[in-house]
Amino acid sequence: MGYDEDDSMARVDFFKESGKWYTTEAVKWHDYDGEIFEAFRNALRRHTNGRLSGMTAVCLEPPHARPFPLMIKSW
Repeated sequence: MGYDEDDSMARVDFFKESGKWYTTEAVKWHDYDGEIFEAFRNALRRHTNGRLSGMTAVCLEPPHARPFPLMIKSW
């Protein structure tokens, strides 16, 4: 299910403010049962350490107990 061999990893695409795709990264999730948007924000903060923070982040298959596609602008 995970983006790679680790099921806690998820593919996250980052887009510039203009909507142009910028990069794709594998992000590790730590919270599988909590509120899904907060879990996504926390995973992004841990993974990027401030990089890419003004962009839109999209995760189509989050490793969460109740998954659905997510998008957060300027997280």
